[in-house]
Amino acid sequence: MLVAKRIMAVVFGFVPLALVAVGVVIALREVGPTDPLLYSVQQDGELTEAFMFAAVGGVGLSGCYRLWRTDAGWKWVLVPIGAMIFGIIVIPAFLYGHHYGHHGSPSDRASFNMFRRLGTFAGSSKQLAQEQGQFLCDPSVELFGPSRFTQNGQPLPYVIHCVLNATGPALATPPERPGTLVFAVSPDRKQAWFAATVLARRTDRHATWLTQQGQPRVIALSLQAEK
Repeated sequence: MLVAKRIMAVVFGFVPLALVAVGVVIALREVGPTDPLLYSVQQDGELTEAFMFAAVGGVGLSGCYRLWRTDAGWKWVLVPIGAMIFGIIVIPAFLYGHHYGHHGSPSDRASFNMFRRLGTFAGSSKQLAQEQGQFLCDPSVELFGPSRFTQNGQPLPYVIHCVLNATGPALATPPERPGTLVFAVSPDRKQAWFAATVLARRTDRHATWLTQQGQPRVIALSLQAEK
């Protein structure tokens, strides 16, 4: 009986051990040093997830240890089994709802946030242009709130990149920095085109265009009529 219990303790210990390892990896990735040149999508609750994995795995391993002991009863087999069920079914379901329950993955949420910010910025620029009689791009304007992108662990604010004397949207090469609102203005200042940058992956060295249905999202406005 003791041999059987110890075999079960070893076998059932693999899943809790894997859960602890996953928790440690997530925590190290979150708090460890990062490449200062890399841009990242803001992650929500990474350390909470790490603690959840490690805690459940620790409970499972404690149950395996008790099962290994000579004076342990068979009831201790329920602890690693419960940890396995919780780790395989409950945690993935929770994480899926946490990460994908609101506008998709963290990258999707960052793009959705940028999509809304682009529309708000274009609308306020159009309103100001109607008051002043022309589109004016001012890169020094501070936009409210940080973006959902980070560099070296610090949130990046939104920035405005002006393109003057444009004949259309400035889509040749996206700015390197995510969270950039590109404001292109025609020579007569009567037309304007707006685009924005995001990250294609969780981390990257360069931004890419915010897209809609596979094409760069561009808002074209005119003082005569919207296009």
